[in-house]
Amino acid sequence: MPESIMQRVRQQVLAVEPGKLINYADLVTEPSQFGAVAAALSRLIREGLVVRYAKGQYYRPQTSRFGTLPLSEGAILCTLTTEKGVVSAYLTGAALYNQLGLTTQVPATIKVTSPKPRRTRPKRVAFVVRPAPERASDVPLLQWLEVLRDLRRIPDARPNDVLARVQRFVKALAPAERRRLVELASHQAPPRARAVLGALLELQGDKHGAASLRATINPLTTYRLGLSTAALPNAPQWHIR
Repeated sequence: MPESIMQRVRQQVLAVEPGKLINYADLVTEPSQFGAVAAALSRLIREGLVVRYAKGQYYRPQTSRFGTLPLSEGAILCTLTTEKGVVSAYLTGAALYNQLGLTTQVPATIKVTSPKPRRTRPKRVAFVVRPAPERASDVPLLQWLEVLRDLRRIPDARPNDVLARVQRFVKALAPAERRRLVELASHQAPPRARAVLGALLELQGDKHGAASLRATINPLTTYRLGLSTAALPNAPQWHIR
């Protein structure tokens, strides 16, 4: 292996903040260097300078008086949800619901969206297929649509309580954000989520948004979500039980 490649890879690795993932693509500048870079990384692993996290991904370990620290969830998420500085995915599942204060459970595996199925996955990560966000500002809206999608399946959370949180979020949105939420729901949310969002918008006086969502659902379908009429007074009109 040319010593210059070994030195370059070592310098690149040392320049990266400990605990931050390094992609193989960050280190290979030309296809012909693939083997040399792989050999350099193998040597650095033996030296303890880097740790292999998953295929093509490495990190400089952080150490404390108790030993080497595991890779942080934040570092994992940053790598999995951004591509060349652009947001390409987002956190969902129980880890998201914990962040939002909807559940106290901390999952052993985090769930991240992916625009296509993945055959391999890093440790402690699961993927669910969703379209990539068109822009970063869509991510919070898409995540609250995930909440509506899993309304009955959020650990240690009652559907009525979850709905109250969604209602506060929707009410606080600016008009443009609310219109974007309706647009995203119309194309990406399942019918049950669209029905609940439509009912909430109707209660909040957004007739146009509610009508837009009503037009996307089957009027003969009933959605059994465990919600009370006290929590959602117009639930029967949206066939929500």
